[in-house]
Amino acid sequence: MSINKRIAEVIKSFGDSESAFAKRLGVSSSVMFNIVNPKGRMSYPSGPVLEKLLALELDGKQISAEWLMRGNGEMFSEGAAIATPEEALEFLKQSIAELRKSH
Repeated sequence: MSINKRIAEVIKSFGDSESAFAKRLGVSSSVMFNIVNPKGRMSYPSGPVLEKLLALELDGKQISAEWLMRGNGEMFSEGAAIATPEEALEFLKQSIAELRKSH
């Protein structure tokens, strides 16, 4: 499953429309449309969008960075949050580099 499809699964988990989820993240509807809608570009989410996704909580659980970036494990996990924004950014940089190598 692609990261775009995993983000679409997150939207479903929150029970939001693409537009409502975009507002939840603080991004434009067109950004979300181009990430998750098959009629859009299916573009890769930017670093700031990924950071906002990883900061979300649902029922006291955060989205697993490992699941979001690589599809491994469960969508939500307790206590798996990265401690600082700097650590989150470093994790994202490493994950993006690994994804680029594999394509």
